[in-house]
Amino acid sequence: MASAEFYQQRVTNFQEKVLLSDKIIRKYAWARVLAAVAIISCGYLGFGNSLFFFALLPLFILFFYLVRIQLKKENERKILKLLVNLNGYETASLHHDFNNFSTGEGFIDPHHAYTHDLDIFGKGSVFQYINRCATHLGEMNLAYGLTHLSFSKASVLERQEAIRELAKEIEFRQQCWAVGKQIHDEKYPLESVHAWLKEPDLFLGKSFFFIIKWLLPVLTCGSLIAVSFSPIFQSIFFFLFIVQLTLCAIYSKPIGLLQGKLANYKVILDNYSQLFRLLKAEKFSTPLMQTHHRFAQAAADHVLEFSRLVNSLESRMNLIARLVGNGLFLYDFHTVGNLEVWRKKFSNDLPKWLESLAEWDALLSFSTLHYNHPTYAFAEVGENFSLSGNEVGHILIHSSIRVNNSLELGNPAGLMLITGANMAGKSTFLRAIGVNYILALNGSPVCAIKWTTPLAALRTGMRTSDSLQENQSYFFAELNRLQSIIQELRSGNPMVILLDEILKGTNSTDKQIGSRELIKQLIQQKALVIIATHDIALGNMEQQFPNQISNACFEGKIENDQLTFDYKLNTGLAQKANATFLMRKMGIIPNVEF
Repeated sequence: MASAEFYQQRVTNFQEKVLLSDKIIRKYAWARVLAAVAIISCGYLGFGNSLFFFALLPLFILFFYLVRIQLKKENERKILKLLVNLNGYETASLHHDFNNFSTGEGFIDPHHAYTHDLDIFGKGSVFQYINRCATHLGEMNLAYGLTHLSFSKASVLERQEAIRELAKEIEFRQQCWAVGKQIHDEKYPLESVHAWLKEPDLFLGKSFFFIIKWLLPVLTCGSLIAVSFSPIFQSIFFFLFIVQLTLCAIYSKPIGLLQGKLANYKVILDNYSQLFRLLKAEKFSTPLMQTHHRFAQAAADHVLEFSRLVNSLESRMNLIARLVGNGLFLYDFHTVGNLEVWRKKFSNDLPKWLESLAEWDALLSFSTLHYNHPTYAFAEVGENFSLSGNEVGHILIHSSIRVNNSLELGNPAGLMLITGANMAGKSTFLRAIGVNYILALNGSPVCAIKWTTPLAALRTGMRTSDSLQENQSYFFAELNRLQSIIQELRSGNPMVILLDEILKGTNSTDKQIGSRELIKQLIQQKALVIIATHDIALGNMEQQFPNQISNACFEGKIENDQLTFDYKLNTGLAQKANATFLMRKMGIIPNVEF
């Protein structure tokens, strides 16, 4: 099991590598200075002795070699610094400080069927706790999996295998995170790239452009060479030079639009290529990761090629390079033509490669969760429509204070009524069930020692609120939520439903009648339901429907004028309340008996 000490040792190891890297970089920097001094010296001395000029070429080669090596070492240092940060973040995360990871606030939807109720996104959320994605593509895939529980049994089991395998590869996982975090790819949405993949060609497949992009540069460069033999070729050269510039000017608008669509993508594509190369270098035995590995093998070099072609297109922004490049070689025509050739070959593959990257990147999050918490169980997908868990807890509560509970739903009773006093643990238990259910259907380990899950939609009703913009009261919003649940159930979709204190917006008599009738509707459908309520009068429905409804409770204890909770789930109805006790203790109402 990973420990804070383990991650802290990794911090120390990577810090030592950073210091060593600093020393190497300084040596290369000094070597560059010496090479530059040698170049200047040889250039100066060459005017006195031409032999020194012969030393300039190897010195220039040495200088640029040192520049290249130093840049490589600086990139390696950047990765090492990110690895120092990551292992520091993991150390803090094991103490339940996970604020250094992305919150997923952009995925918050107050109207979603369950994510808002279960704190899936936002600061201190489930997403922030488990997120170890290297890219924004991965984060979007992770968020999609948490919000769309559409996995089959085969898919769940396949993902479990892949997560187990990835959990063993800590170096690979952390390298991916560090490489991905070199840039913030959320600033580079890929919509324009995907749109370009579907656009018609500007030059490709048109014979006229194919001929002139080779013929004119040959004639122009040939006439330039011929000038050295006869001045008569000067006018021919200038004529051809102007013709090429004119042709490029005619097509400057569509080429400029293309450049605008692909501008700045060189960096992000190069980053994705690095991630593909990391995966390509690994070996996997699970079917899902072998599939992603095959995609990476195909994608690594071709995505890098796309990156370089985009960079070539961006190079036209240099005025001198554009003038010379287009005047002599029709640079724009060749660059756009090369991009269109690439698109023809790989326009159908690129979306698949990026989709694969997003999926295995999201799996890195679940595999890190498994690595950090190896005692968490992987779900068994049950053949019967039932839900059960042993020692179930909420992953956002530290194990030192977390109280786990067991659950059995659907064997045979499919609806559980949970009663209990305020603050006794009802809502936390509902959220623990909901969060673990979501994790289970994503193939992730869950906070339990055993978990058996059905495959069904999840719906919750916990935090329905007023909406002034939609002119909707809390009570009507809750009714809409319940209506949608019942309609979906009646359409034949099986469902897991978690409800916390339903019908709070009406009087107690009306609430009780409405709650009873709703429960009668729910037990007639294919649904596994947990309802937390303060209304203990609903508990007698267990006698009315003994094989369909069960009672459970959380109790508080008042001893020596102190209220305490053990947060343990018990069978039966709650017998104690705490509101009056707390109001008296806080001086809100007189400390007298009624």
